[in-house]
Amino acid sequence: MFLLLGIVAGASPAFGEVLLLESLRDSFQEATAALRQQGIDVSEKRVRSVALAIGRLSLEARERRLAALQVKVDSGSPVDGGRPSCRGKRLAVAMDGGRVLIRTNNKGRRTAKGFHTYRTDWREPKLFIIYELDDAGRKKRRSMVKCDGTIGNPDALVRLLVAELRSIGADEAETVVFLGDGAKWIWNRIPDIARQAGISDVRRRVCLDYYHAVEHLGIIAAAKAFTSGKDRQKWIERMKKQLKTVSPSAFLAELAKSRRKGNTVIRREYTYFQNNMSAIDYATLIKARLPIGSGSIESAVRRVVNLRIKAAGTFWTLENAEAMLHLRCQLKSNNWKEFYDELLANMAA
Repeated sequence: MFLLLGIVAGASPAFGEVLLLESLRDSFQEATAALRQQGIDVSEKRVRSVALAIGRLSLEARERRLAALQVKVDSGSPVDGGRPSCRGKRLAVAMDGGRVLIRTNNKGRRTAKGFHTYRTDWREPKLFIIYELDDAGRKKRRSMVKCDGTIGNPDALVRLLVAELRSIGADEAETVVFLGDGAKWIWNRIPDIARQAGISDVRRRVCLDYYHAVEHLGIIAAAKAFTSGKDRQKWIERMKKQLKTVSPSAFLAELAKSRRKGNTVIRREYTYFQNNMSAIDYATLIKARLPIGSGSIESAVRRVVNLRIKAAGTFWTLENAEAMLHLRCQLKSNNWKEFYDELLANMAA
């Protein structure tokens, strides 16, 4: 296995890391070209096979870490073990999903040349990002950022996220704000995530992405009977201001004036805001200098998934997609050195 991590065709151990980093470009073809520019003549097939093999090893190492942590939790042993402390820090946690094509071979069906026929289906890779906030509620520069994901079900992501929150000592943070677009697979699991990570209710905050909320206001505006587009825009601007300056109950009271008998669109959107009352207290969040947008996780999905794994004409086996997702998360969250050094240590053990 160590051969895959560096000593390929007699090269130095550093070669494995160079090959792996280049393989995380937008395509294996681009990676091969970049390696050749550095004087490394490796075939695209070799780049792909080595990169995905290392990716699978990294998934095995991740699973061992998760299993070891669970043993500690089940036995009642302290999780600390030299973990960093988040005492007094303010953290943001965001989750979101993307899309990727997964290839599945059709059982028993082969072409005349003996190749498997297959189908491709869309699956949702799910990501999380954890980052520290500065005094203004923005992502703190040159501070901790943790990112990972899975193409498994929501509970698989929860398992990864809870383990990461435990490992960084998020239970000692001053405040942990959970951000999202209101998707049920995220929203319904936040209380359990916080409980498993030891984050108390008084330290936990939940925020519906403000810009998603504004999109829903736009849907209401489109369904209302305005005399002109100018009046419609005035209404949207007024309601956007209300969102940021008044309590959720006051905002809903104002929004209720828009409901019309028989207008199912407006009733549906009103219910959407009503169901998210606890997550749209933007006035309080702004006063506490906490974020009200989930742009960080949307950026992570774009950089990790859309620019590589979801590239046009690209499809993956489930295992390879999971490996590439994990590797891209480590690279794009600037945790590469820590991740790769730990992987080397695991393989040498």
